[in-house]
Amino acid sequence: MGRAHALRLASLGADIAIVDIDLDIASKYAEALAADTVQHEIESLGVRAISVEADLSVETEARDAVDKIASEFGRIDFLINNAGGAITSIDRSSAVTSSAEDRAVLFAANFETTVNMCQSCAPFLTRQGGAIVNISTIGAFADDLAGRLAMYGAAKAAVEKYSRSLAVELGPSRVRVNCIAPGLIETPRVKALAESRNLATAAQANSIPLRRLGQIEDVVGVMEFLVSDHSAYITGESIKVAGGHTLVAP
Repeated sequence: MGRAHALRLASLGADIAIVDIDLDIASKYAEALAADTVQHEIESLGVRAISVEADLSVETEARDAVDKIASEFGRIDFLINNAGGAITSIDRSSAVTSSAEDRAVLFAANFETTVNMCQSCAPFLTRQGGAIVNISTIGAFADDLAGRLAMYGAAKAAVEKYSRSLAVELGPSRVRVNCIAPGLIETPRVKALAESRNLATAAQANSIPLRRLGQIEDVVGVMEFLVSDHSAYITGESIKVAGGHTLVAP
């Protein structure tokens, strides 16, 4: 999904900085690229791009990455916080079974990465105004009957609350902060893990009011809206991109 965000913004003329803990992650999930790297894909669209490998859950690494980006481009206009995911074992992620170690991993990957990048980018964004889009999940608002992703949802719920507070603080500097809460989206990673995790199945798709799983483009379109002037008077909000998934009982 992060690659799709980057390519969409690049297609609109934005210079792009890719920051990831593993810049080779696409190949590990058999994601087909149009070039040998995501950076080269972006550059083929006629814009500048740089890649920075960093663990964004570590404050110093996040600040160093942002300083490098600002030095290269001279300004930062948008921040899309896409790092994270339900990366611990789904069999031990409920409210009762989640271990302290797993909670630390989930909050580091989902919450701390967001806070570190928002804090690091804020001094640059406030110079001319801009937008932050933090990726959440519908799991921050609803659970399946087994509560299987309780701690992942809790980490993203923290992102939701943090984003609202940040919107209040940065609003006077013309920086808008919003969240996107995706539902079951068919990313390459989700496809690769769907069977082992019993997620994004045909039965689950049929339980969604729109009767399909989400596609990456569904999320990217909302991201484009939130960084554009079409959402110039929207801040502190969360848009669910879930086909109506939270409207019905699981």
